[in-house]
Amino acid sequence: MAIISFAQTVDEYLSGQKYETRRDWKHNYHKQWVKWWKEYPHFLHQAYNKSPRAGGKPIGKFVLICAPFYQQLKNMTLLDLSAEGGMCKTVEEFCKFIGKKPEDWVTVIRFEKL
Repeated sequence: MAIISFAQTVDEYLSGQKYETRRDWKHNYHKQWVKWWKEYPHFLHQAYNKSPRAGGKPIGKFVLICAPFYQQLKNMTLLDLSAEGGMCKTVEEFCKFIGKKPEDWVTVIRFEKL
């Protein structure tokens, strides 16, 4: 089971408003998640309120609903912003929230909370 921390969006995750997350992962880690999707599409992953190394606790489980993919942040849609939890209304606001630029590429994880 793999872990994702939702430290900045715990409330959105717990309420079910968040069913996508964008991560600035190294290529090898991105590939590992794609491999998990291909080999174990129903694999349960664990959601944490913050990194376990920082004392985080489990807050739920989820499964991927599609293979992880790369996306340039400037290509996010209004639906993507909503799927991220709805805390940002524009791509520019979202980029500022996560400390990235619209030109940056990130890994997109789409999931179903269990």
